[in-house]
Amino acid sequence: MLRCCTLESIEYPFEDYRKERSDLRIAEDYVQLRLAFHHYPDQQSFHIAMEEVAQALFCTARNAKIIITKMVDAKWIQFRSGRGRGHTSELTFLLPVTTVLLDEAKQRVIQGEVQSAFEWLQQHEALAVVRPQFLEWLIRYFGYTTQQIGQDRIIETLRLPIYRPIVSLEPANALYAFDTHLIGQVFSRLVHYDPVQRTFTKDIAHHWESNSDATCWTFYLLKGISFHNGQELTAQDVYTSLIQLQSPTVVHHWLGQDIAHIQVITRYQIQIQLHRPNTQFLFYMSHSAASIFPSSEGDSNHEFSLPIGSGPYQVVSRHAGKCTLEVFPSYFGYRGQIDRIEIIIVPENEAEACLGTSPGVLTVVTGEFSIPEDLKMPLTQTITGISTLTFNLRKEGILQDKTFRNVLVNAINRQHMVQELGETRLCPAQGLQIHTNSLPTASTEHVSEPEESISLSTSLLEQLQHTTYAGEVLHLYTFHRHAQDAYWLQQQYQNYGIKIDVHIVEWSETIQLAMMEQADLILFEAMVSENLLHLLEYIQSDRNFIRHSLPLDIVAQLDELTYPMLASTDQHALSHWSTAVNRLLSDTCTSAFLVVRTASTIHHPSLRGVNVNHKGWVNFDTLWFHQT
Repeated sequence: MLRCCTLESIEYPFEDYRKERSDLRIAEDYVQLRLAFHHYPDQQSFHIAMEEVAQALFCTARNAKIIITKMVDAKWIQFRSGRGRGHTSELTFLLPVTTVLLDEAKQRVIQGEVQSAFEWLQQHEALAVVRPQFLEWLIRYFGYTTQQIGQDRIIETLRLPIYRPIVSLEPANALYAFDTHLIGQVFSRLVHYDPVQRTFTKDIAHHWESNSDATCWTFYLLKGISFHNGQELTAQDVYTSLIQLQSPTVVHHWLGQDIAHIQVITRYQIQIQLHRPNTQFLFYMSHSAASIFPSSEGDSNHEFSLPIGSGPYQVVSRHAGKCTLEVFPSYFGYRGQIDRIEIIIVPENEAEACLGTSPGVLTVVTGEFSIPEDLKMPLTQTITGISTLTFNLRKEGILQDKTFRNVLVNAINRQHMVQELGETRLCPAQGLQIHTNSLPTASTEHVSEPEESISLSTSLLEQLQHTTYAGEVLHLYTFHRHAQDAYWLQQQYQNYGIKIDVHIVEWSETIQLAMMEQADLILFEAMVSENLLHLLEYIQSDRNFIRHSLPLDIVAQLDELTYPMLASTDQHALSHWSTAVNRLLSDTCTSAFLVVRTASTIHHPSLRGVNVNHKGWVNFDTLWFHQT
């Protein structure tokens, strides 16, 4: 395989901030010594035996000597060894412990270990409190920075705080919005969907055509497209990438389950034969899961930790706390203007403290904290989806009782949910669909009168008495972002005597089949938009929370609605299908659609080209910094 060409390895000598673990350890040892001998001030020598040093560091005398030597070399201490048996040594602390604590926290951030940095400071608060100074530095660290290369070259870097983990960058298995957004920056697909014009445009395919019944699609590829490793993208790579979607083991199997045959016609031409007509097949091929990767990657059982695509940015490093992207100079499309993007994972509980106004700062808030009312930066609010509570109808128990499910659906006062929780909750949801031109406003939103609420509650309590509910505990699973909503729902159901246990799990756990089968209820945000095609994923994907929770008879009914729509050329077929799907889900009480959710994108005025997509995230290749 050809070596990946990066800014760091070939074009520009970026500074390497990484330190050896032994160097990191010296800070911990210094703090440990300072704790043990805190009564001695800096710059004042005192007598000490090597055995005391070893005891303070919880190590042998031999290792203590090695550690002391490192601290002397670093000019953190002065140490004069005692000569002869019975003579003590002399130790002087030269560096204030506040400096060591702060510098170590900074170094951990630079390495992408933001959570570790906060834990480090909290662990040593008894010794010194430097959190305010650290936050002041951290806020300045995020945003825009430059590095001079030679006389006339500047490398522009944008550091972005993100308040969620990156779970997967493997196209066929990525599920969460930020993961799929990153995949869109790193990979290319056959076609691209333009949500503004509501049309499909070329990506790696410059032309496509289908037969009369939309069962056979042919794509013609652009020549000379390069992957990040320098290899040319060909029809064979498209074949390997799409054939993967036929495997039932991948999350997005729904995209490939109707593919009957894929044939490489020429180096730049590929034909896809379907089992049944699909006039919407271009939407399937524009999905992030249909991203194209080198055939060599697919054959090697690659885990996509450092994925190779052909998009405008390439992943050059990645670990749990940090992912670094660099612009791909040989990209076949529009070259990004920001040379380097550093995505830094910030603990959600520290998100508000990290909001700053540094030049170039860009932050996407999805409910992690309250945005200050006096914020003097541009803010874009984007409708991203619908908070949804699914009922596991493939599990035996009380949820098989439709009357009980009806109580679960209607016991939630959605307007109260918006008013009490606020922030990213815009208005009550009206099914699994969003029409922005009909969303209620402050003047049109109906607020339930007390008499109405009392009447509804009485009716629901009467319905509950006619169910088989006998106080069983229902287990609700969600991840931290939806924790506030989960506990609010728990309290609302408690008012009706319905017991809910809330389980907050890691992002990666929620998509595990074992968890999906164990849960009675799952709370998540369905990322639907005005483009009704986005609803297809929730209706067709077995690995999605909605379809996976449905009994097989309702799944069959959904399929009976979906396949005729996909075969139809009627321009109204899609909207009629959406209406029918929502009616079926509502009539069967299979899920509770709660509130419309939004994301807020905050950025410094100097950062231009901030185009927010339907997921609430910003495409990196349009960003540029306006020098003032």
